[in-house]
Amino acid sequence: MNLFKTVAIATAILFAYLAFQMFFMSAAFIIDIGLMPSDTTLILARRVAMFMMGLSVLMFATRNLPHSDVRQFICLAAGLTLFGLACAGSYEFIRGTVNNSILIAISIETILWVSYAVILFRNRNVKLQPNSH
Repeated sequence: MNLFKTVAIATAILFAYLAFQMFFMSAAFIIDIGLMPSDTTLILARRVAMFMMGLSVLMFATRNLPHSDVRQFICLAAGLTLFGLACAGSYEFIRGTVNNSILIAISIETILWVSYAVILFRNRNVKLQPNSH
């Protein structure tokens, strides 16, 4: 199994798990990171769950893509998303607004964004096949 496929499946599983948790167990998810649930946080968590599910489906559906410009852009988008999540989590941890359970999320997000960066930069010089259209 190639690195992209492995990382895409791991990302799909992570985002599906988060989507399920944030949609069906919003309060528990929010409490777990040290925040108090409110109508606002519960609504936002359920809405974010839909983005997570969409990303999960995208990553799972594209797991078998061969090296291409499209796959490189997917790596860039997924890597930037995970990088942003890791940075946001780190910022909130440093501010003291979330508890240390966020460190697990930051670790997983960092492993994944670094993996996408490795795929992106390792394959940047690979010649793409021209379209036969």
